[in-house]
Amino acid sequence: MKQVIFIVSFLVSLVNFGQNLTRFSHFNFAKSIYNPAALGADASITADLIYRNQWNGIDGAPQTFAFNGSYDLSDDMAIGLNFSNDRIGLNQTNSFSAMYSYRLIFDERKYLSFGVGVGADNTLAGFGEATTIEPGDPTFSGSVSRFNLNASFGVYFRTPRFYTGVSIPELFQNKLSGADQGFKPPRWHYLALAGYYFEINENFILTPSIQLKYTLNSPIQGDVLLRGIYTNFGTTLGYRTENSLIFGVDYMIKDRVRIGYMFNHDVGRLARAKGMSHEVYLGLGLPYYFNKNSGTKYLGRKGSYAKGYRRAARRQNVRR
Repeated sequence: MKQVIFIVSFLVSLVNFGQNLTRFSHFNFAKSIYNPAALGADASITADLIYRNQWNGIDGAPQTFAFNGSYDLSDDMAIGLNFSNDRIGLNQTNSFSAMYSYRLIFDERKYLSFGVGVGADNTLAGFGEATTIEPGDPTFSGSVSRFNLNASFGVYFRTPRFYTGVSIPELFQNKLSGADQGFKPPRWHYLALAGYYFEINENFILTPSIQLKYTLNSPIQGDVLLRGIYTNFGTTLGYRTENSLIFGVDYMIKDRVRIGYMFNHDVGRLARAKGMSHEVYLGLGLPYYFNKNSGTKYLGRKGSYAKGYRRAARRQNVRR
C-alpha cells in the first residue's frame, strides 16, 4: 500500500513538474529564454548560460541549466536557439527549441517585435536511481521517457530607455503518461517583463525591472529587481513574491562578456528547511548595446543612441 501511495504521489508531482516554469533571477539579462520576440534585444549576437540551484543542501532539490543564443539576420529579423535541463528528485526535463522574431522598426530608437519558437520536451522519470527499502524492487528497475512537441509565442517592445514584453513559453501541455496533451489555452502560463534605464550621471545607471507570471486559478507570481550600474560593475537588490529576497552582482568585460551571480534568501516559515538558492550567469554580446564604460557610451542622455552606439551598429550592420 505504501508503494502505491508513493507511486501515485510521484506521478502527480511529475505532472506538476512538467508544467512548472523555472523563474530565473537574471531574467533582465536573458530575456529571450522565455520570450522569442526578445531575440537580439541586447546585441546583434548573443549567448546566455544560466545555472540555478534551489533549496541548497536538500537532496533532490531543483537544479536548472539553460542556454540561449541569438543572431540578427538583418535589421528586422533574428533567429535563436534555446536549451534547458530541469531536474528535481528523480525527474528531469530536457527542452530545446528554434526561434524566430520579426521586428517592426519605427525609427532608430524603437521597435515592436513578434516571435515564435518550435521545439520538443523530453521528460524522464529515473525510477532506477531511487533508493528503496527492498533492494531490487522491480517497480523501480528502469525509467520512463517521453518526447512531446512544444511551442512558444511572444511580443516585445523596446526603446533606448524602456523595454516590455509578454509571452506564452509553453503552448502545449504535456504529460509523461501521454494523456490530456495538446493546445489548451486555459492552462497557459503567461509571462510579462518590463524595465527602464535611468541615467543618474555619466558613470551611473539605475535600472528597475519586473517579471510577472500568471496562470488561471493561481495567484500572480513576480520578481522585482533594482540594479545599479557603475561603469562596468552592477549590484542588484530584489524581492520574489514567494517571500524571498534577491541579492546579486555582475561585471562587464570589454563590452562583450558579462558574468553575474545572484542568490535568493527565503524569509518565510520554510526558510530554514529550504535554505538559499544560487544562480550563476555568463553572457556574451557582440557588443552589448546598453552598456557604459570609460571609453564607450551607447545610451545618450536625451534618450537617443550616442555616437559610440552608431559606430558599433554600423560595424554590425544593425540599424535600430
